[in-house]
Amino acid sequence: MRALLIVVAIALALAGCAVQRLNTSMYTRTDGRPVDPAQQQAVFAQCKGEGATAGVQFTGGPYGVVERERKEADVVNTCMARNGYIQAQQ
Repeated sequence: MRALLIVVAIALALAGCAVQRLNTSMYTRTDGRPVDPAQQQAVFAQCKGEGATAGVQFTGGPYGVVERERKEADVVNTCMARNGYIQAQQ
């Protein structure tokens, strides 16, 4: 039981890191134009909505949480690319 609690705590911490990484400052325009922060924020909000409502199956358990966050991030990144933004090199 104790091991399960530790695994769940680690999964939640990793999920928090994944969500924290999804912020608008990580994106740049694909066409080289300067980024309009208001436009980028609007597109990002739309894409986060798509990611949250995507038909991502939740299997439960700590691995399911991490997998769901990863799939949500993939949907957000795909949506941002479709709208002309890619992740900036850090």
